[in-house]
Amino acid sequence: MPAPQSRSSALGPDSVIPDKLYFKIGEVSTLVGVAPHVLRYWEREVAAIRPGKTASNQRRYRRKDVELFREIKRLLYEEKYTLAGARKRIANPGKHVIEPGDLQETASKSGTDRSTLMARSSDDSGIQMKFGFQGTQRERLKGLRKGLQELIELCGEKF
Repeated sequence: MPAPQSRSSALGPDSVIPDKLYFKIGEVSTLVGVAPHVLRYWEREVAAIRPGKTASNQRRYRRKDVELFREIKRLLYEEKYTLAGARKRIANPGKHVIEPGDLQETASKSGTDRSTLMARSSDDSGIQMKFGFQGTQRERLKGLRKGLQELIELCGEKF
């Protein structure tokens, strides 16, 4: 007959989060599937995670923090976001965050060259239709487009 599993061995990145008020960093590390130092780094980088502290100055995470850590891990490892992109995605859950590599990846998948794709995506009416940019956002996007054009030209490609 197999030995009964200890409570800590039942925890893991795919397990159900226990019904507790607070979790220590070691428990969260096991539940998320990353090392404690990674959790501390993500905590510094993502403003939505602010654990309380005990009298002995230990971190005290809530269930929503554990869920948020799992979402960050999913975005980073499965969706291939950068930490900055994951931070933006968490701050604006309904919006798709365009990562720097998205344009190049889309161009290679579609067989379209990058400059053609940029020209298509930067058409003013297309911007408003695809992304819902308006007013000052549109102006900022035009400035961004101009900056991207300059960078492409600096790389030796004609735009």
